[in-house]
Amino acid sequence: MPKAIATTPSWYWPDRVPRVLGTPPYFLEELLVERWARRRPAHPLVVSADARVGAAGLAESVRAVACAIGAAVTPGRPVAVSAGPTAEGAALVLGALASGRKVLLAPPGAAAGSCDVSDASLGLGDAAGAAEFGAAGLEVLRLDDLVGRAHDAGGAPGGDVGGRPNSLAPGGHSEEEGLDAPVACIVGRYGPVWHSHHSLLAGAVALGAFLGVDGDTAWLSTYSPCTWEGLCGLTVALLAGSTLVLAEPLGAAAEAAAAEQPTWLLSSITDAAATWGGGKRHRRGGDGSARAALLMVDGPFDPDERRAVAPAAGGTALTMFGMAETGVVLASHPSWYLDESVGIPIPNMHVVAADPDTGEPISTMWELVDHAMVTAWSPSLAVAGGAADDDSEPGGGDGHFGGRNASSFASRFAGRRFVTGVLAASDPNGMLYLVDE
Repeated sequence: MPKAIATTPSWYWPDRVPRVLGTPPYFLEELLVERWARRRPAHPLVVSADARVGAAGLAESVRAVACAIGAAVTPGRPVAVSAGPTAEGAALVLGALASGRKVLLAPPGAAAGSCDVSDASLGLGDAAGAAEFGAAGLEVLRLDDLVGRAHDAGGAPGGDVGGRPNSLAPGGHSEEEGLDAPVACIVGRYGPVWHSHHSLLAGAVALGAFLGVDGDTAWLSTYSPCTWEGLCGLTVALLAGSTLVLAEPLGAAAEAAAAEQPTWLLSSITDAAATWGGGKRHRRGGDGSARAALLMVDGPFDPDERRAVAPAAGGTALTMFGMAETGVVLASHPSWYLDESVGIPIPNMHVVAADPDTGEPISTMWELVDHAMVTAWSPSLAVAGGAADDDSEPGGGDGHFGGRNASSFASRFAGRRFVTGVLAASDPNGMLYLVDE
């Protein structure tokens, strides 16, 4: 129902944040790894409890993983990756994506139930992921195994990545290995979805610009890089050339935060409240730089949990709503936010209010309706649903396509916009509040 009182309609938009951004036409490893290996080879890119990896070292690991996969995996068959929030897991995910093979991503504890890895020809994992894949009867390799195989196959650490020249120059790639081809399978709200290099990079570019991320900051993430949230944090941090610290929630994350002093704490709202809730207020540095907790939510949340995290994050706890199908849709900004509001659309994310019953757009603005369904279009939308094999057929005429099991994903589109299934309401400034799902 429309509101009885008209309000001044407009999104609040932070200063110096662009509304629309382009996405560079590069593969992920080119901008996230190889670029920093050349510019800042000693700079630590990924840190975990048992490893501190510089840009040059990470590039060598990624090349080795990509080379070993290229030699061991039959073309057309996917490789599965399962790892926790570890430096080894980050290298495995990046190397798998650089290999040119299709990649199934599943965090430990969910690999068996959330992602069908029966078609995978090989499993890659850290300690936790290897144990789970091994129990499922899949051949599993750790990072050291892959590095050894790459050397045995004659893959030099400074050589090509995935058969592609070690260069930032785009082009020269087959259509099957193009930037928009489905490469990474993540289990979403409505089943498995596939992202491309372009869609993953588009999400990183948009969120990084919204938050104002730069290379002199450090991130701490409690997510596995095999989840969409963890992959989002990995791509945003490494795109900027920041140091990404990976740690399990609770004690490990608290210790890592105390040791590394990250600017951004990325976690679920529940894990963050358990890890930092009730903590002492963090003093901001003399340069005035803020520290913020970025709390991922997938629907309505308890504002008190958000308030509990704020003191340990320098008084700033920002929420981000998204899902594997879309990437981050709505987020709070450090310059202005309310504890109960989830935020506003990030750059490149076109959010439209829709009828909750039909998913069709409502011809009025958010500020003038009691509540509406959140629908979204962005370059960061998944490019496919269900199976992404050689038999996949385009569907819907909207630029998205799916395979045999894509009906659930494809049915969520109204035209080109993805229907999230989450209801929201707006205040007069355009700040959105999640009210139901």
